[in-house]
Formats: sequence, structure tokens, C-alpha cells
Amino acid sequence: MKRVIGLSALLIIYATAFVAGIFLFMLFERLGINEYIAILLADVIATVIVWASGVILRTASAYDPYWSLQTLAIYLCLLFKYQNWHVGTILLLVVISLYSLRLTLNFILGFHSLKYVDWRYKMLKEKTGKFYQVVNLLGICMFPTLVVYAATLPVIAYASITTFSMLDVVGLSIIVLGVLLELVADVQMKRFVKTRTDRSQVLDKGLWRYSRHPNYLGEIAIWFGIALTLIISHFNYWYFIAGAIVNLLMFLFISIPMEERHFKGYKPDYEQYKKDTHMLLILPKKK
Repeated sequence: MKRVIGLSALLIIYATAFVAGIFLFMLFERLGINEYIAILLADVIATVIVWASGVILRTASAYDPYWSLQTLAIYLCLLFKYQNWHVGTILLLVVISLYSLRLTLNFILGFHSLKYVDWRYKMLKEKTGKFYQVVNLLGICMFPTLVVYAATLPVIAYASITTFSMLDVVGLSIIVLGVLLELVADVQMKRFVKTRTDRSQVLDKGLWRYSRHPNYLGEIAIWFGIALTLIISHFNYWYFIAGAIVNLLMFLFISIPMEERHFKGYKPDYEQYKKDTHMLLILPKKK
């Protein structure tokens, strides 16, 4: 029952944020605000709505699905706005939908109740004390929103492009490979969690034998694939690859180091695993 109530509450929150986002985007455009800025402002306000809802419900986990839904919502709205349905825009919609569906289903399957709090949020709450809600808004919610927005810029541009080049398939293929990589990594992780005999065990089988973070590698590949889908045949948008680079840097300097420090705290063999295994690339073990 707690699971159903929690998911229903999240559905209402996201429906509200989505409707508010569309309304604000249309309002900002009528006021003559540049489309990219209008989308950003609507995105930021929708994030605030989700954050505020989480504060009311006393859970930071309200934001968790936002990462996977943000790009799809923006792109779908723009396609309806432009009525720009051709092979390229439809194929990009399909692969982004696959990405969004996988992440969202992964969240739903692992969701038990609104009381669940990710270990990262617990750690930040302990460290920041009374300033936690500020960190929650700016760090847990707003920072990822801005990173994903930057990585979504190629999608915003592609929504208005009326031509399709076979070169676009290169980027689309990278996105599909990234989604498959994430899917396989997640399946292997879930199987490991179910069969391990101790929480301190390290997963070093399958993709995880060669890469410490194959799931993150898939995520990184997806955003570079999105950028290349646009840039490879419309090189005048070359600077839109910046979002994928920022996303990569976030994983390299924030997400991965934080996660590995956490693992080393309760996995005695993790330090050796770290020495033997590449961080991201799926390569033979280090000698």
C-alpha cells in the first residue's frame, strides 16, 4: 500500500510540474523570451515544484525520476510545437524514450515508499544539518537539472531541423549502445544483490569484471550520442557538445569519487578491485 500511495503521489507531482512547465514555457515565449531561455526557466521552475513537493512529503527521493523524464518531456513538447515529424526526429524520439523508460522503470521497480532515502542524501543531510534543504534544492535537484538541460541542448536544436542525414545514425547508434550497456549492467547488479551472501562483497563478474562503473559508461555514451546525432551532420552546432562534456566531468569528479569512497567504507576488497579494474572503459584487467 505504501508503494502505491508513494507512486501515486509522485505521479501527481510530476503531472503538476509538467503542466506548469508547459504553461510557463508558452508564457515566456509570448513575452518574447528566447526559446532556449524559456525552456530553461520552465525547467528550473518545474524542478522547484518537485523539490518543494519533496520537502512537504519529507523525502529528497521525489526528484529521482526527474533526470530520466526531463529530456523526453522537453523534446516531445517541441515536436508537437513544430509538428516536425520525419525519420530523424522520430528515431531520436524512440531512442530517448528507450532511455527514459529504462531509467524510470528501474526507479519504479526499486521504489518501496516515500520514506526511502538514497545514501547520498543521508550523507549530505548529516554533513549540512540545518542547511540541508538549501543543499537539497541546489545540489541534489537544481545542479542535475542544469547538467541535463545543457546535455539536452542538441535535442532542442534537432527538434526544429527538417532534414535527416544517414550520418545521424552514428549518434543514434551510440545512444542505443549506451542504453543496452546500462541495461546489462543493471541486470547484473540486481542479480548480484539478490545472490550475494554479504553486503561487503564486491561485484566483479560480467561487465563489472572489466569496468567499475559500466552503468555510468552507458550514461555518458548516451549523452555523447545525443550530441553527435545533431553535430555530425550540422557541425555549426559543435559547441552543443559542451553539455555531454559537463556530464562526463560530473561523473569523473563528483559521482564516481563519492560512490567509491562510500564503497571503501564497508567493502574491504574494494581497494584491490579498484587497482585491478578500469574506472569506466571496458578493458582487460590492469596488470
